[in-house]
Amino acid sequence: MIDATEIQRPRLRPVEARPLGDGQAGKFAVHDPTGLSEAVLTVSEPALFILSLLDGRHTLDEVSAKFELRYRQPVREETLRGLIGNLDGAQLLDGPAFTAYVERLRSAYRSARVRPSVFGTRLGSTDEVRSMFDEMIPQDGWSRPAGVIVVGLITPHLDYPRGGPCYGHGYSALRGRTCPKRVVIVGTNHFGRSMSVVATAKPFETVLGETAVDAAFLDGVEARCGVSLRAEEMDHRREHSVELQLMILQHLFGAESFTIVPFLCADPCGPTGTKPLDGDGIDLREFVVALRETIRSAEGDTLVIAGADMSHVGSQFGDAFRLEPAFLSGVEERDRRALSFLETMRPDAFLVSVADGHNPTRVCSAGCMFVAASVLWDARPELLHYHQAFDEETQVCVSCAALVYTR
Repeated sequence: MIDATEIQRPRLRPVEARPLGDGQAGKFAVHDPTGLSEAVLTVSEPALFILSLLDGRHTLDEVSAKFELRYRQPVREETLRGLIGNLDGAQLLDGPAFTAYVERLRSAYRSARVRPSVFGTRLGSTDEVRSMFDEMIPQDGWSRPAGVIVVGLITPHLDYPRGGPCYGHGYSALRGRTCPKRVVIVGTNHFGRSMSVVATAKPFETVLGETAVDAAFLDGVEARCGVSLRAEEMDHRREHSVELQLMILQHLFGAESFTIVPFLCADPCGPTGTKPLDGDGIDLREFVVALRETIRSAEGDTLVIAGADMSHVGSQFGDAFRLEPAFLSGVEERDRRALSFLETMRPDAFLVSVADGHNPTRVCSAGCMFVAASVLWDARPELLHYHQAFDEETQVCVSCAALVYTR
């Protein structure tokens, strides 16, 4: 850890602060949303004000002066340096200590044999998980027309209780389907470091077993891309959008009966569109071409699944108003308009629709939805279900959909 006295202009990493209840009024829990640091610090409102000034531009003397101006009392130097030291020790400050910490994590991930479960361990025993899936996915859900095969799905990556209606409608389409040779799963890179496409070749381990990655297929995609997609593969370490699809697939087909090819996609609704915001990595459009060509040339049956949520509105996401029925109806109307472009096989128009107005409802998975729809350009899409997971008490709503692609 760096000596706090050496930090002249400390820079706080992006963090989230959540107010605490239960007799802890005025206290906040500060944590790293990326999960790189697992530390949670409890701070007071004045300390939170200090954190807001740690932008890499303010010196400690300037922070002290602004604190005194606001609170009409000075902050002791040892108190300020102690806070800085605690942040640094918790890996919440940018700097040499954090860089070294990330390198240790990256080295540990690369040397690990498998990518361990993040979400599934919270769900109970193997039998409990299987029972939950049997209840969630109806045996007599979607009725597959004669002579067609399911080649793709778009389903949520919400936790199973909230996303259950769409998980059920989507994965019921796989009931009775022959087990594919491989499943390409494109997920959302919520908090990772890469702003492009990220892959990993690590087998995925869950409570239902271990599923290998089709390394030859992944190599083929990378060769066609002309760049490595694994430079930031540690982004998969704590990302849930692939794992939540995999567990259901393991339940339906058996963990060792198929392989996966996992990819995480960045948000294509920013100023650079489908190109990486930082210029480092492959354009999503070029990735689509590489993935499509690899699927076409690969032996065996390939299923494509996007683990995707849609709008995120409410207090948790910064909206300072109640989610009235009329507002939620407007969110649904906007979501359904975007989905209509997927239903009519117009993924570019889908992106334009989501990005319109700077993505005001915070659709988080436009990237992986665009990729899946573009790769499956010659398949027939069908919207099976749309769902808003709304919590009246917390005033939070996340929407999702289930689409099936057939040939």
